[in-house]
Amino acid sequence: SASAIYQDMPGQVIEAIWAAPNAAIVPSLGRNLAGNAATFAVPLVPANTLFENRIRRLDLRLSKTLALTRVVRLQLNLDAYNALNNSAIQSVNTVFGANWRQPLQVLDPRLLQVSGQLTF
Repeated sequence: SASAIYQDMPGQVIEAIWAAPNAAIVPSLGRNLAGNAATFAVPLVPANTLFENRIRRLDLRLSKTLALTRVVRLQLNLDAYNALNNSAIQSVNTVFGANWRQPLQVLDPRLLQVSGQLTF
């Protein structure tokens, strides 16, 4: 027997968060930040307007069942996870600066697994 799972998901939202220092905020606010905060997080990109590429993943399974005796069966499996070997970005650095949009996590690489199950 054979089976497949195909996933097609939207990419991560692209954000740019600037840690605005108190010195940059004082002129427009007219006072220091409350609670002696050193910075304030300012979003530079409107929410849900920019996205990374879509995440597409294909998992496959081939399975063969063998009847060894009348009551003993052996099932052999070959699984291929991320068969397309897609390296889509799953999370990125959202802090605006030199490392902005640096990938923090990508889709796992192609993986083959051989397994079996003995039923008696």
